[in-house]
Amino acid sequence: MASITTTAIRNLLYPGLKTVFGAYEQYPAQWKRIYTTYHSDKAVELDVETKQLGLGQIRAEGAPTAVDTMGQRFVTTYIHRFVGLSFVITQQAMEDNLYESQFPQQTKSLYDSLNQSKEVLGAALLNNGFNVNYPIGDGQPVFSINHPIDTGVVANTPTVPTQLNEQAIESAISTIQQFQDQAGLIVKTRPMELIVPNQLQFTADRLLYSNFRPGTANNDIGVIPHMNLIPQGASVNQFLTSQTAWFIKTDASNGFKHFQRTPIKVDFYTDFSTDNLLCKAVERYSFGISNFRATYGSPGA
Repeated sequence: MASITTTAIRNLLYPGLKTVFGAYEQYPAQWKRIYTTYHSDKAVELDVETKQLGLGQIRAEGAPTAVDTMGQRFVTTYIHRFVGLSFVITQQAMEDNLYESQFPQQTKSLYDSLNQSKEVLGAALLNNGFNVNYPIGDGQPVFSINHPIDTGVVANTPTVPTQLNEQAIESAISTIQQFQDQAGLIVKTRPMELIVPNQLQFTADRLLYSNFRPGTANNDIGVIPHMNLIPQGASVNQFLTSQTAWFIKTDASNGFKHFQRTPIKVDFYTDFSTDNLLCKAVERYSFGISNFRATYGSPGA
């Protein structure tokens, strides 16, 4: 087992160091802008999407009324997994360290590590959202032109990947407003927030907050801010891996879900045989999406 020994902190054993640094401020939790948190007391949580009744049918004179059915369609499974980290520091390293208040700052370091792990795992759903090897409950990736419904398919991504621009956002908004349920009925869905990597934050700001059309000499109004079509504006997620992909979060129910099974727990104990201090932090949770209508996205161009 790897340990923090006096060799690893050799300069911290002598007086005269002006500064000992290495811990930095982190971004506020960005995954919370994407996910709604639910508390769980089970090993696994299941979400089931059902098909409701479809369109009414014109009935010919003397003919029977059309019959339709309802029932289960797709199941989304949330498996809560443990995420943790630990370290060991020898008794001698603790005794001889002259800068205990500055290193190792055990609790803060463990919290920082687990918090950033949560950011990476939360962003993974978007980062892998166009990859067929990461299907959701309906067998499609998060972003697909072929989400199956009883009457055909629904798309929540453009047929041809498009970069973030005014026309692409307008097209996305029109698509979102025409999302269909499992029976093929149009459902009321609104775009709420644009989510971008830091490389697109400047473009996003121009598109959502310009009074006039950005990037043109036309004197047209900027319809997206004028009509308040994305009311929660734009947010930057530092953990998105693509520099060109962009995403819109909608108000569709049962979308991005975070189940917290066990909150972060930090433990310290001293090993009897070595007197080494063992430090450990663990939490248990899951991320997922039950309803693809909760988002629209493009990998960019």
